[in-house]
Amino acid sequence: MKTHELANQLELLAKLLRSMPDSDFEETISELLPLLGSQKQPTKPSNRSTKPLPEGVEARLKKMTPAEIENFLGSEEEAFTSAQLQELAVRLGISTSKRQSKSALSNLITRHFEASQMDSIIRSSRKEES
Repeated sequence: MKTHELANQLELLAKLLRSMPDSDFEETISELLPLLGSQKQPTKPSNRSTKPLPEGVEARLKKMTPAEIENFLGSEEEAFTSAQLQELAVRLGISTSKRQSKSALSNLITRHFEASQMDSIIRSSRKEES
């Protein structure tokens, strides 16, 4: 729960308590508990519906340069969410943190592909030398 959501909940609780007669808190709560237990509140649907990653996004990224990857992941056209970038990082075997921002995840993924491209360049140059 976010701080502003908690503040709103506490304001609602304060309004509820002000509307009740001025009595002992324990008595007031004991009167409210049976009322709360009998009513089941409907669960609010999550506003964070995660879209699946587009098909073949990994193969598409392998063909791009690091600058193109960074532009692609940050573009408004594709509009990757943090959850999607997190999932992509997991698929690629990149260790991440849940608290990383969207731009940090995009940077990590870009650096991963950049490192793999550099590695393949180094390996091919070593093969040519021998």
